[in-house]
Amino acid sequence: MRVNLGCGNKILPGWVNLDKHNIYAVDLIHDLEKFPYPFPDNSCREILMNHVLEHLGSDVNVFNGVIRELYRISAHNARLYINVPHPRHDNFLSDPTHVRPITPDLLRLYDQSLNKEWEKSNVANTPLGLILDVDFTLESTHFVLEDEYQNKVEQGLLLDDEVWALISERNNIAREVQITLRAKKVPVMGGN
Repeated sequence: MRVNLGCGNKILPGWVNLDKHNIYAVDLIHDLEKFPYPFPDNSCREILMNHVLEHLGSDVNVFNGVIRELYRISAHNARLYINVPHPRHDNFLSDPTHVRPITPDLLRLYDQSLNKEWEKSNVANTPLGLILDVDFTLESTHFVLEDEYQNKVEQGLLLDDEVWALISERNNIAREVQITLRAKKVPVMGGN
């Protein structure tokens, strides 16, 4: 199953489209801060959250509950596509419903392999993957730049190192972060 969580008006054919509000022709109505989600364990092979995760879990226990539910419904090797506004962009800063910045480093906290490496190296990162018994690997990260900067990259006027420096020093360079996670589970017999 492929699920489009918090879809709003972005209804995707071939996906189960779920939203909290019933103002669009969605397949399911459900509040993503309420558990459990209306899907069986290990049933989703792809999960899309397009500009959704930054709206969830102002309380850390609720946010971790969201992560647990995403893991519960994910099949082994399921892909989670998470698109969020970059936390240093006005699109993130100006919306009062954005309750949490979502970064690749935040999502790495739910990777048990990294948790174990940090433990061995005495790194102080919180091992949320081990604590919550979830296991997501960050597969890819893509920063969508504002047109002005993207054009400079395409023209060879800005190198990757320079883009990274700008993103870390200034606001409104990257407008979106696109993150792909993979759920690591013990494969279910006859499953993935």
